[in-house]
Amino acid sequence: MSTTRLPDVLTVAELVHHGPLARHTMLGAAALDAQVRHVTLVTDLDQTRGCRPGTALVLHTAAAQGGWALESALRTAWERGAACVLAPRDASIGRSTIDLADRLNVPLFALADDPARHALDLAAAVAAPGAARGRLAARCATAISEQSSLSGIVGVINAELPGTAVALVAEGGRVLTGRASAVGGQVGVAVPGVDGKPWARLVARLSAEATEQETVTTVLRLARAPLAASAAKALLATARRTARERLLLETLTSGVPDADTRRAAAELGWCFDALNTVVFLRPSAGAPSVDPDVAGAGVAAGWYEAFGQRPLIPYGGGWVGWWSEPEDTASRVAATVRARLPKIRCALPLSAGVGEPGRGADGLRRSLHEAQLAAAVAARSGAGNVERYGVLGPRVVLAGLPNEELAPAARTALAALLTAADGDTLVRTLCAVLDCGGSTGQAAARLGVHRNTVSGRLERIRAKGVAYDDPDLRFALHVACFVLLGEPTVVPPGGTPSGTT
Repeated sequence: MSTTRLPDVLTVAELVHHGPLARHTMLGAAALDAQVRHVTLVTDLDQTRGCRPGTALVLHTAAAQGGWALESALRTAWERGAACVLAPRDASIGRSTIDLADRLNVPLFALADDPARHALDLAAAVAAPGAARGRLAARCATAISEQSSLSGIVGVINAELPGTAVALVAEGGRVLTGRASAVGGQVGVAVPGVDGKPWARLVARLSAEATEQETVTTVLRLARAPLAASAAKALLATARRTARERLLLETLTSGVPDADTRRAAAELGWCFDALNTVVFLRPSAGAPSVDPDVAGAGVAAGWYEAFGQRPLIPYGGGWVGWWSEPEDTASRVAATVRARLPKIRCALPLSAGVGEPGRGADGLRRSLHEAQLAAAVAARSGAGNVERYGVLGPRVVLAGLPNEELAPAARTALAALLTAADGDTLVRTLCAVLDCGGSTGQAAARLGVHRNTVSGRLERIRAKGVAYDDPDLRFALHVACFVLLGEPTVVPPGGTPSGTT
């Protein structure tokens, strides 16, 4: 994003945020966007009449005695286009004087001590604006280097740049840390990941009284490397934890866990004395090919956002999580997952299966196997579908079919449907009707279409010679549908993949 060239003049806002005015108390709420070009120490009110536009008027004690004197200085400052007025703290500064400063939009400050010394400090800053901005950047760099987390780094920038909202934003606009109001701001820099490619963007929205845009950009650039290092550290820690959890889960599911395995599970907060209800996530049928590590990070982020800190572990081509609370029956878990699964926004469309509750390591193994079977059934019905093992009945047997061996026969059996332009839609409709025992109403609800739409598709299926209601053919057709819907794409013999819906 392009930035404007820094002017050789500081604004009142810059002097407040990172200059000499930061030590003083601002009275009222006047705007701070005026440029400060000159500094005048006023020992007599007559001097205010000769001030130039853009002047910071520093009133000596002798010139600020009595409320009338300060109000007179404010009126003259407004008439002459002065940038701000500074008065001794021990001057008579009443509510009416502050209200007058606000009405005139002239910033009014109460000095901490000797006006002459502060006038010199202010003049030095105004004479060398680049040095003032450099001191801000150096202070930010030092403070950023003392932080080790993403939130700490962004928090430092927000604290050091008042009037500016800063946030670290991931792809898609999700705020990782910082202030949501920063999204879409005027300034932004890309933050590289471990592979050198941008994985997030550090953005800032400047108010009218904020620090100059180029100064903000400089500070954001200073934060890029620390943010990248912090993200890499967090990614490495996550990868190590994931590998440890995956190994532990595989140990638990491969045999009787020994004392060391149980102790390691307890350290992770895994509880096997209670009933555990396993949930298995997997990509839905027809999901695009995505790097597992990239997809895993997105799935995990969505899972923890939707379900809190429940475990989620890569396993067997999907991800395993579980509920351990005694009141969480399989039906309640399935309802919870069904409601929140759409909130997991990642590169893959997901489906889920829910096993029945099981106690101990043996119960976990059984519930995991049941959840995998149920997820295989759910994946064939499309993204977002959730199936519970306990209510699937004999249909769950179809989830264990050897797809690779049966796929050629299934494509031959349903060739009449697959050669149609909407062959995938016809196969899904046929499978839904067979799943629902021939009920077009239930099949329509599952597919998210009107019942008449299902009836129309069935007429087309019958017209193509597929007798789906023939008792002798129904089971074979059902198996063929399950096999084809378990493949990434539905491909007719010698043809190209048909469209999906």
